[in-house]
Amino acid sequence: MSETFRLRHYASSLLLILFLFPCPAHGRDEVVVLLHGIANVPLSMKFIQYHLEEEGYTVLNLGYSSTEMSIEEAAEGVRTRVSRWIKNNRHEGKTIHFVAHSMGNIVSRKAVGTGFPRLGRMVMIAPPNRGSLTAAQLKDLQLFKWIYGPAGQQLSADNRIFFDRLPVPPCEFGVIAGGKDDGEGYNPLLAGDDDGTVRVEETKLEGMADFILLHNMHTMILFDRDAADQVVHFLRNGRFNHLSVPGGTEMGR
Repeated sequence: MSETFRLRHYASSLLLILFLFPCPAHGRDEVVVLLHGIANVPLSMKFIQYHLEEEGYTVLNLGYSSTEMSIEEAAEGVRTRVSRWIKNNRHEGKTIHFVAHSMGNIVSRKAVGTGFPRLGRMVMIAPPNRGSLTAAQLKDLQLFKWIYGPAGQQLSADNRIFFDRLPVPPCEFGVIAGGKDDGEGYNPLLAGDDDGTVRVEETKLEGMADFILLHNMHTMILFDRDAADQVVHFLRNGRFNHLSVPGGTEMGR
């Protein structure tokens, strides 16, 4: 067996090992706090969590009693628990990002509205930043009140005082909305484009650094590889990667 053959054999074996057992990404001095939406659980954010961890981020996938307390109470609890976790795990020197889904974004806005130590960037996925017409249509139903609790009442689109007073994040933030980009959306009961639950126009917030619309529904967008990739891209760059998503709508459209 020639020396050249041995080298080629060893090289091909090494490539196979690297392909089957890829090296983990280098750790980053950055933490990402994940918050789920109303009537949901941290498990719903697991796909995004795994994607972020593959990219080297430290992730805190936080659960909270979204249907048993007001948004203010949830935000206060989130802020306290995140601060305690950071201290207990000695992450005080790391940048802290927030990524949330649906009502989790409203909780995040309230939690960091007065500032947060070493706050990085925020990615909002399907956020009802202007309130929810769906909640407004259903809020008087006893079943809705029983399932979604006090926070569900606060999410109503006609709760203008609450949303007008809700702080805009004191950091760079981007919005990922779901919809069909056809002016109609998934839900025939909602005017305009929507993800089946939240209208695209309800997701937008003055001051956002970037906006992108992905062709997906309100919950399923959490299991969309494109959405997970966009989260990472924004955390790194402060902008979404519009070129990577066919038909991805940019800010300004």
